[in-house]
Amino acid sequence: DHDNSSSTTHAPFKDVSDVEMPDDYIHNARFPALIEATKILHEEYDDKDVPIVGAMSGPITVLGQCLGIEGILKKIATDYFDVEDALDAITDGLIEQIHLYNDLDMDAIVLYEPNGTPELIAPEIYYQLLTPFHETLTEESDIPIVLHICGDTNAQLENMMTCGYDGISIADDVDVNYAKQVREKIGADTAICGNISTTDTLFMKSPAVVKEEVTEALEKGVDVLLPSCMIAPLSPEKNIKAMVEARNEFFDIQ
Repeated sequence: DHDNSSSTTHAPFKDVSDVEMPDDYIHNARFPALIEATKILHEEYDDKDVPIVGAMSGPITVLGQCLGIEGILKKIATDYFDVEDALDAITDGLIEQIHLYNDLDMDAIVLYEPNGTPELIAPEIYYQLLTPFHETLTEESDIPIVLHICGDTNAQLENMMTCGYDGISIADDVDVNYAKQVREKIGADTAICGNISTTDTLFMKSPAVVKEEVTEALEKGVDVLLPSCMIAPLSPEKNIKAMVEARNEFFDIQ
């Protein structure tokens, strides 16, 4: 509704071995509305230089929505190959979604993988289990694709930058300078995006504080200025405008 973001209310599968994607995945649920909305956006904004960015969830996040993340974490330890098979099935559906976004001529994709945070998935498990699926997804995209993982991803940055994503979106828990150091160490060319706090600054603070945080991120050299996660539905509009105004002031954009 207008006050809350959408969420999964119950797990549709009983066991990880039951997970499968429907053959008509991209023709069900909200996809018809997304397709129609994208067409409307092209008609309204193509001549105004406003990019259209498609959002989607990553494989371990979708699997967590299907079964509950707590159960998945236990299964990784006891039934690793069943989890791998489930992720493989989910990735097939996500490839369809990426192809749809390619066909809709979107300008970019943001793939949300909050369940990939090191607080849930250890970096070594991420590398072994998730990296192959993320590499497959980036290979299928004809447009720039950005990976977002919530929270303190300092321990996961190297994994995030080695999967072929054009950019990674970091939360305010990660220092831009440290992310740049990791990028330089591994020789990646991944853009560093995000870093503006959503739950604290954009949601609760004043426009003046928003501008301070934006200016700090830009001074540190963030490549693409973005909120650190999805914007809370009740965030004040004046704070969102302040983020744009601060960027314009920093770059002297009239």
